[in-house]
Amino acid sequence: MLNLQLGIRHAVGKQGPITLDLKSSAFDPKEKVWTRFPPEGSKYTPPHSSCDFKWKDYCPQVFRTLRKLFKVDAADYMLSLCGDQALRELSSPGKSGSFFYLTSNDQYMIKTMKKSEVKIFLKMIRAYYNHVRSFENTLVTKFFGLHCVKLAGANQKKVRFVIMGNLFCSEYSIHRRFDLKGSSLGRTTDKPQTEIDEYTTLKDLDLNFIFRLQKHWHQEFLRQVDKDCEFLEQENIMDYSLLVGVHFRDKRNILASEGKMKNENNLSF
Repeated sequence: MLNLQLGIRHAVGKQGPITLDLKSSAFDPKEKVWTRFPPEGSKYTPPHSSCDFKWKDYCPQVFRTLRKLFKVDAADYMLSLCGDQALRELSSPGKSGSFFYLTSNDQYMIKTMKKSEVKIFLKMIRAYYNHVRSFENTLVTKFFGLHCVKLAGANQKKVRFVIMGNLFCSEYSIHRRFDLKGSSLGRTTDKPQTEIDEYTTLKDLDLNFIFRLQKHWHQEFLRQVDKDCEFLEQENIMDYSLLVGVHFRDKRNILASEGKMKNENNLSF
């Protein structure tokens, strides 16, 4: 983790002029910057207690501009990812074999990626940038950086990872979380009812609530979902979900595992 934090400090600290109208070259998949971090330090890097490694920034200008679009404060970003509090590894890797880490304030998530996944992401980075720039209220995941750490030595192991926002970071406690795909095949949790808690990822057939929105909110929500799905379809992305976090104002509803929510005032959005 020290390698990752040193690299992020270096990358974010290199702030330059930011313009929203990026040149085509900024989106080139070959647009990357390598920086070597020797233990004794260098003209551009501090001394450190880790091994010799190289740090790669993919499309640095694009992600620097994305952080501006998403109103990310550079100092807060570095403090969240590089502060004294260690990153927390989630209990198990995802189906893809990727590992996930959370910052201590739950604001950011780090996901390791395969080389093939990085290539796909870089191919769609221009379309992603244009989409999030056009739709301020997009529900698509917010990405803040794409990096690689290459360790020195005989094996020269590479670890590629992306930094993204954690949807469930909220001022409200999240009591139930759902991964919705609009499908019924295999869409139930494998946990027994007695073991379901606020950290369980529930699925489509586990959803036993009715969400009531004001007419304007409902229309805007559906319009944005349609736009986001169009974007994902255009990029040939098939496996995507709508993540939903539920906060109960009335704590008694946490225990109500059956039945439907009939009063929208019991939910906070």
